[in-house]
Amino acid sequence: MTRRVDPVGAGDAIRARVPNVLRTYRSTRANVLEGGSVDPALKELCARFLAEDEEMAGLDETDAYDERERAALDWAQAIAWDPGLADDDLWERLHSNFTEPELVELGYYIAIVHGQLHWLRTLGVHPPREQLIAP
Repeated sequence: MTRRVDPVGAGDAIRARVPNVLRTYRSTRANVLEGGSVDPALKELCARFLAEDEEMAGLDETDAYDERERAALDWAQAIAWDPGLADDDLWERLHSNFTEPELVELGYYIAIVHGQLHWLRTLGVHPPREQLIAP
């Protein structure tokens, strides 16, 4: 079946009140949230963490995540809740697991997803789990 009209989520309906906001967000969604060079599964893991997904394994479990995932999740925590966690150790782990362009993309992704989740929640919009990667 061919989709004739793309579905509009509550977030896009709100953004559409200011067409330039919706256009900018769609570009960010295409180029960073859904596209880009960082593994989409890693981005989704960070999005689930930022959304405080109850189904995620405990972050303290050392074998729950590999080193790259652990570094990304620790960075998400630093960006979202405690910038003081971005110490020399974290930066060393980030640089050993990611290139600088990947760090820029992942950091921007984390910032956008975190901000969007909080903004939409203040408006009473709670994106379903499958929309976390592009709330």
